[in-house]
Amino acid sequence: MSVYLGALGLGALVFQSYGNLGLSTLPTLSVGIQCVGYTCLALKISQTQSVAGISGQTVVLQALSYALRLCSTTWLEGYIPVDETGDWLYQSLDVFALLMALQIIYCVFKSHRYSYQEEDAQHVPIIVLGCFLLAALVHPELNNRPLFDILWTAALYIDVVAMMPQLQLMAKTSGSAEALTSHFVGATALSRGTSLVFWYMGYQELAPLDGSFNLAGWAILSAHIVQMILLCDFMFYYIRACVKDGCHPQLSLSEAIEV
Repeated sequence: MSVYLGALGLGALVFQSYGNLGLSTLPTLSVGIQCVGYTCLALKISQTQSVAGISGQTVVLQALSYALRLCSTTWLEGYIPVDETGDWLYQSLDVFALLMALQIIYCVFKSHRYSYQEEDAQHVPIIVLGCFLLAALVHPELNNRPLFDILWTAALYIDVVAMMPQLQLMAKTSGSAEALTSHFVGATALSRGTSLVFWYMGYQELAPLDGSFNLAGWAILSAHIVQMILLCDFMFYYIRACVKDGCHPQLSLSEAIEV
């Protein structure tokens, strides 16, 4: 509850500090919500001194996604919000999310490795390679720099599949998902849903000037839809558990996650 109230307070402060907020603010809001999810994971590790139930692969993929995106958004303007949050806040939240992800990775693979539930390490390189190949084939051109357009698009594609290892780990774990881990997945789903709304409203802007088929726009929109489909089953049971148990949703993994 403290995390959510703190996030709400910060959101209200940002809303009051910037006078020109609109649709383009949604990407910034999306990253902010993801930071709330990482805070929940950090609290879970701090309180339990364990990383059980946390997928190291998911956090590694998400960290890679942030790093690739920052390669573009820190100095090029093609994929940053056009409102005032794109001046520095959007990038700062990405940096903060990356630092939190790296801290969690350190806990998973170093300081709390004794409690880590081993996963198939072959997934990460295969996923990354596939996303880079797809990004090289299908990507928008808002930066007008092919390399950095590909890096941004690869970050998006990696982010789409990043939660799959976490959902698979939760499905294999007996018992119930811990509340804070569930909040992390729930915040991630809400973050991606916010991003989906933005691209649903704006994917037409990626259409080629010659009037040809908007392949890049549809690819980005489809990627977000696939991501939400992957998370929607979890979200149904997560929302039901939150209504029933309040801030401590205990999810029955036998019914909540089917990947």
